[in-house]
Amino acid sequence: MARTFMLIPSVRDIRNLDKALKLERGEILLSTVSHIGNLAELTTLCHKNGKEVVVNHELIGGLGTDTIAFEMLKKAYKVDAVIGSNVYQVSRAKAVGLKTIWRIALLDSLSLEMAFRSIEVTKPDAIELRPAICAYEFLDAFRKVFSGKIFASGFVSRADFAQRLYQRGFDGIMTSSQTMWDWNAVD
Repeated sequence: MARTFMLIPSVRDIRNLDKALKLERGEILLSTVSHIGNLAELTTLCHKNGKEVVVNHELIGGLGTDTIAFEMLKKAYKVDAVIGSNVYQVSRAKAVGLKTIWRIALLDSLSLEMAFRSIEVTKPDAIELRPAICAYEFLDAFRKVFSGKIFASGFVSRADFAQRLYQRGFDGIMTSSQTMWDWNAVD
């Protein structure tokens, strides 16, 4: 039996939202298309199409970063999950009951060390490792300290590379490359 592997399309241009809504994917990441003026409408549209909405709170125009901002994302805008790179803000989102994905940039040995130290404090539901080429190398190290879902992201634009990430053991990928949105892993 095939294991579950998620591909989350990242919508960076509002003109591509319709394509993402037609996919047989359960989630959509609204990357840079939302602001406080259109987020409720976009979330409603996604929910009507059976999609969970993930937003990068750091890219939502007009939204603050305090606890009230995350309560608004949950209660007023009805988003399902938040992705972000700031450990304190991810913790705030988690505290108000949102699903959280902590975005970890693998830049150097110091960023790796800091990520390992912060995972226990942050307690995200999932983590996103980026760029994917670096994530590939460090998956085993993160599996030792984190039991949740681990996604690879950043420069995932070829099917052969996505297949390697699947075979490596990732739980999924996130990509803005529309050519990848229809891709499915092969056992």
